[in-house]
Amino acid sequence: MKEPLKNMGASVRARLLLQVCESLAEPKTRSREISALSEGMSEVGGTIGTIVSRHEEERIETDNGIINVVPAWRFLLDMPD
Repeated sequence: MKEPLKNMGASVRARLLLQVCESLAEPKTRSREISALSEGMSEVGGTIGTIVSRHEEERIETDNGIINVVPAWRFLLDMPD
């Protein structure tokens, strides 16, 4: 587990807001995944979320921030140590 970030004497943990699905091609799936992640972003005050898919890649702007859709291989290669 990563060490907590220090912010003006307070200890906070970095959060990764993440959804995983095979594809966003189906409109119902797309709506469900984006809505769930956007709601989570609103609840924790996050402005960036990620949807990991099998192949898709795009950037989605929502009222609560940006959702990056990335293919699983890229997500795994870009993970920090």
